[in-house]
Amino acid sequence: MGQRLRWAAKALSKLGDAKTLGGVGSILILIPVVSIVGYILVLIATKYVSDELGDKSIFDNMLYAVITGIIGAAAIAFIIITGAILSTLTFTMSAMAGVIVGLAIAWIALIISSIFIRRAYDTMATKLNTGTFRTAGLLYFIGAILTIVFVGLLILFVGIIIQIVAFFSIPDTVPGIQTQQTSGMAPQPMGSTTAPAGIKFCPNCGTQLAVTTAYCTKCGAKL
Repeated sequence: MGQRLRWAAKALSKLGDAKTLGGVGSILILIPVVSIVGYILVLIATKYVSDELGDKSIFDNMLYAVITGIIGAAAIAFIIITGAILSTLTFTMSAMAGVIVGLAIAWIALIISSIFIRRAYDTMATKLNTGTFRTAGLLYFIGAILTIVFVGLLILFVGIIIQIVAFFSIPDTVPGIQTQQTSGMAPQPMGSTTAPAGIKFCPNCGTQLAVTTAYCTKCGAKL
């Protein structure tokens, strides 16, 4: 029973931490001075969710989004610095062309980043049964495309607001897994009290296994 309670507490803790870190991090993204801290917290939160759901693609997609976002930010910084230098010297067509190319690189990087964010959030929306993640991902994608006409910045702002709501809406346990902490009983399949021939259930987490299995493939308990 003690082992079952520890397993349940661990699952609860990971999603609970993801909810807090992701929600707070998303709020910090809106504050320019500490926005980088917010992005880091959101990345850590998606790592926790990725581990809990057993889906590495969630964290990988978010990591790719961060990397491409950094590239875009670096391009913008380069534009500002070089533009300031050139403006003090001379203003030529080549300087203008450089600014346009830099902005184009930043825009493309932002769109690519939004695609990875949308992939991560679509998976989280499905597996956590939290549709607001899908909405946030879509707004990120649309906003990134429309930043070229500036209205996209407003859409990105709304997307971050929805992202805050999404993280704070993360359930305490993964949908479909019922953890009975008070009774200490492992979850069993709905409508069935006995296992079919050749099948048994882990007494610790309720995972369906072959009768010849010695250790649970999900929680590692000895059978």
